[in-house]
Amino acid sequence: MKLPVLAAALCLACTLTAHAASEIVLSPVQIKNLSITTTPLRRATSAPGLAYPATVIVPPSQLRMVAAPMPGLLTGVLVASNDSVKAGQPLAYLASPMLAEAQGSLVQAAVQAQLAQGNLKRDTQLLADGIISASRQQATRAAAASANAMLTQQRQSLRMSGVPEATIRQMEAGRASSAQISLTAPITGTVLEVTATPGQRVDANTALFKIARLNPLWLEIQLPATDAASVRPGDAVSVTGREVAGRVLSVARGASASQTVTVRAEIRGALDGLVAGQAVEARLAQAQTSGWQVPAAAVLRQGKQAYLFVRSAHGFMPVPVTLLGQDGDTARVSGALQAGQQIAVGGVSQIKAVWAGIGGE
Repeated sequence: MKLPVLAAALCLACTLTAHAASEIVLSPVQIKNLSITTTPLRRATSAPGLAYPATVIVPPSQLRMVAAPMPGLLTGVLVASNDSVKAGQPLAYLASPMLAEAQGSLVQAAVQAQLAQGNLKRDTQLLADGIISASRQQATRAAAASANAMLTQQRQSLRMSGVPEATIRQMEAGRASSAQISLTAPITGTVLEVTATPGQRVDANTALFKIARLNPLWLEIQLPATDAASVRPGDAVSVTGREVAGRVLSVARGASASQTVTVRAEIRGALDGLVAGQAVEARLAQAQTSGWQVPAAAVLRQGKQAYLFVRSAHGFMPVPVTLLGQDGDTARVSGALQAGQQIAVGGVSQIKAVWAGIGGE
């Protein structure tokens, strides 16, 4: 602060009068000497200058976890983080004693089902020739149905364990060469996480790979509750610095403790480089902004409270406001204000010095 201005502030601090409890009394000459300038207060608009904080997330329907279907030993890991994979592509090899047991049970069930089917075919012919009774043929039919049910159960057990269908067919035919299976990618996408290492022993259901399809992505946008009231599903969304096209999917029904509402949007386009959890700036074309739009230089912060200095009959009134958002040189606030009121935008620090009564900081 320049010395003449500091001296003026010191002098003014000593000559404050009590026109109002918190009014800062300044004459027009004093305002001029302190280089204080004002601008009329105006309502905030939905101009693209104001942005909202947003976080990038991967839609849950585009995420897959690949886990060990049974306890075993990882004999090979074929991919790394950030690799692109196709559906069905091998990710790792798992050798397991349980697989050998399941293979034996499957082969045994297949043999029993084949034998029971042969017996049923024979007894059906014998019944037609009048050689055996109908009750014997029915018993043979029941045995065949039971054997087929056991075979189906063994197949389903292996499918639920993550064993590929082609491997199950090989095992059933007795052509499987080892008790080892290939863990494959369930979708085409990008490997986000790998916790598997060759030679690692794992338990059943141990998560080994996280794979995601990264286009489209979602944004979770935080809006003041008053702004979110005008947002509707289908409204257009843009992201600062990116060539993306987006639309609002949903608007939360409740507000957080900080009185913000989460708006979820889907974005497509130039998404390369965006990662889950990344913070970005989002703009909603239809969002009707609330509050007052002011130069950022007009906002004075005193501890956790923000103020504007509003021109009064005898000087300025410090009016407490809530800061709703800021983008560059523009801020948006709410408070007990009226359109057209003159607010200080230049010389704010000088007014603060007079208000504090200490001639500056």
